Amino acid sequence: MEIINVMLKTMLDYFFGFTQNYGVAVVLLSLAVTVVTLPLNIKQMQFTRAMRRIQPELDEIKKKYKDDKVKINEATVALWSKYKVNPASGCLPMLIQMPVLWAMFNVLRIPDIFSKQPYFFGLNMTMPSPEVAIMTLPWFYWILPVLTVGTTFWQSKQTMQSTDPSARTMLYIMPLFMGWFTLQFPTALALYWVSRNVFTVGQEYLYAMFVSRGTVEVEAGTSEKRRKDR
Repeated sequence: MEIINVMLKTMLDYFFGFTQNYGVAVVLLSLAVTVVTLPLNIKQMQFTRAMRRIQPELDEIKKKYKDDKVKINEATVALWSKYKVNPASGCLPMLIQMPVLWAMFNVLRIPDIFSKQPYFFGLNMTMPSPEVAIMTLPWFYWILPVLTVGTTFWQSKQTMQSTDPSARTMLYIMPLFMGWFTLQFPTALALYWVSRNVFTVGQEYLYAMFVSRGTVEVEAGTSEKRRKDR
């Protein structure tokens, strides 16, 4: 973990070196982390698309064997095998990224890291501090926590894999929790989280666009081949 902390701190200082603004440096660091973790994100997106594709069949299995959990599990595993869906590919990327996220929190909480240039569009990146009560902060310090809630909901909705009621409940609980969480730490953390959400959603839109284009091209090529064969 210490190695990751040092790497992220070095990158943050590097970005500050040519921007002279730690707010911009945090956004660039968020972009860099998003790019570095792109292979993991692609795995996650592939899994999400696969789960959405087989979700109707999963719902049918639950309806058919609603009182038999063993049958549900067996049928679900068989369905995963049929479509070559690996459940671990949906969890592993998130587990690998957690140490990076925690290291990011550790780096941005270093007391004097923003001492050179603490402001970003008028926001002090070190606020709120232990000496300042959250409720006494000016209204504009609530913008990033609110954006945290909004972008977390947006990003979670894009990656939601199930229509299960518990999953839909988490869709609303997680953004609220993250909004509250970022209020407990310096504003820089909320800035990082919002930037990360925006970049991740951007990745997902680009991935969906290229995958859809590839699917259309494959289908067009197949149709053309069939026409020639006739």
